[in-house]
Amino acid sequence: MNVKSININDPNENGKYHIREVEDFELVDPIEQISSIYISSNIWFDKNILASKGFVAPTAWIDDFLFKKAVEEWATEYKKIISKSMPDNLFRLLEAESKDEQKKALKGLSLTSDELIAFVFMAFEKHGYKYSQYKAHHNHKGLDETLLPKVIHIEDDGSLKTTGETKLSEGQQRQVVEHRKLTVSKFLDNDKNWHCFFLTIRSLSGKENYKNGQPHLHYISDKWGIKRDEVLQQLTSKDYSLPSLPHIAFHTHRNPKNVDE
Repeated sequence: MNVKSININDPNENGKYHIREVEDFELVDPIEQISSIYISSNIWFDKNILASKGFVAPTAWIDDFLFKKAVEEWATEYKKIISKSMPDNLFRLLEAESKDEQKKALKGLSLTSDELIAFVFMAFEKHGYKYSQYKAHHNHKGLDETLLPKVIHIEDDGSLKTTGETKLSEGQQRQVVEHRKLTVSKFLDNDKNWHCFFLTIRSLSGKENYKNGQPHLHYISDKWGIKRDEVLQQLTSKDYSLPSLPHIAFHTHRNPKNVDE
């Protein structure tokens, strides 16, 4: 498992950004992979918190304590994930033998981020599906990336926050944020059968034309008659080109799912 860990000083607020970015992985046991990410991330964040408070203790003692704490927290999180009540239609995807059957199973489907992870776990445990994740990030054409500050962030109130030196104007920085492209693709593979759920930064932020700005996932599988490698190549390119695909309403902590959905 490869994870980038970055600490960035924020001189404006006398603090730091603590950033963890999981790099691409392919054909793994999803439970083992996600538990490893969860535990290592919790340890890393806790160490940063202790360091910021000036806590000093023998390194071996800290490592042992934080590891046990993170493992206990993962056990609680894992129980919460696998206890999720899953929509029956999700598992019909794995049994469907045609694109039309899969489209029918997806009709009206709504998922939370926890439900999607629970499905990934269950697809592995019950059907042997391995898990892969790929990210593709592209800035707008003509941008000199050497001019970027360390952090650009647009707050909920619309104000711009920048950390690090840059020669870009406020308008240019806003253009960087508003025109960047990010695609995250999650593949499930079992021999020749594969399923892909993917989102873009526009679909997640509700900027695509779907149900009045409803954040959503896209779905494609081997039943579309396109090779997996070709789909992945498209999804990692700057402007992907795929046929019309089903949409799945998607909910995170920013747009919680209503109990009626």
